[in-house]
Amino acid sequence: MNDFETVYYFKHSNGYWSEDPGLWHNRGFLFGDGLFETMVLNKGKIRFSDQHFSRLKEGLDVLGMDGTKLSTLDQIEQQVQEIGITTPVFRLRWNVFRAGQGKYAPTDDLVLETLQIQAFQKPPAVKFNAYISSNVFVPESAWSHCKSLSAITYVMAAKEKLALDMDEVILKNTKGFISEAGSSNLFWVKDGIYYTPSLASSCIAGIARNRILQRLRDTGKTVLEGEFLEKDLLEAEKVFTSNVTGTSYIYKIGESKFNTAPDPWVESVFEGVH
Repeated sequence: MNDFETVYYFKHSNGYWSEDPGLWHNRGFLFGDGLFETMVLNKGKIRFSDQHFSRLKEGLDVLGMDGTKLSTLDQIEQQVQEIGITTPVFRLRWNVFRAGQGKYAPTDDLVLETLQIQAFQKPPAVKFNAYISSNVFVPESAWSHCKSLSAITYVMAAKEKLALDMDEVILKNTKGFISEAGSSNLFWVKDGIYYTPSLASSCIAGIARNRILQRLRDTGKTVLEGEFLEKDLLEAEKVFTSNVTGTSYIYKIGESKFNTAPDPWVESVFEGVH
């Protein structure tokens, strides 16, 4: 068999196969070899922009990717402005993946980028029914805190949640410690103390998580990060999830019920986005 360049084909919905541009068969698509940032743009500016950029750069370092040619956030904002979207608030996903191809071993460490723009949807104020999964676990790794394109854990958790007709799924890591919710970080309150799983629990290093921790500490609240068991969570008075789009308060996990009144200290982190 003679050597030849890789050829790609795509199967259409009518069953017909046609040649597909190799551009679409990148390492992000083939191996999940990359990272992403989900960001909120409000009147042309990325909220929490410094934290998003810092997290992405740290993730690139962890994965051994060369971000010297990475776009700046000013360039991202300018590109979105040129598209001409008139909606004042929307959701932007910035995908950054390793260039080149190869097989598992990459041939290049430079990065390529794509943008995905969607309507902004604020999370529900209350998620009424949640459960702790006994089938899907967050794996431990040196990059488990990164927003990796390898998101099969969260896909399977979301499928299970839908099959069970639940509003939220709570995940443990492979050691059995509470880690995070299906697409959010997790906090709870008991006796005036705020708790959240530490990064050692394999949770994502969420931008909103970091901002909430900073706000709580700035206002003199007691916050404990650590490795917690299921019983620690179920003994809480209030439980809420957070991601960059906002917060949701959980009413019930199994038979345990919680206070769903919004926390003013937490909600102040997200003021100005509707």
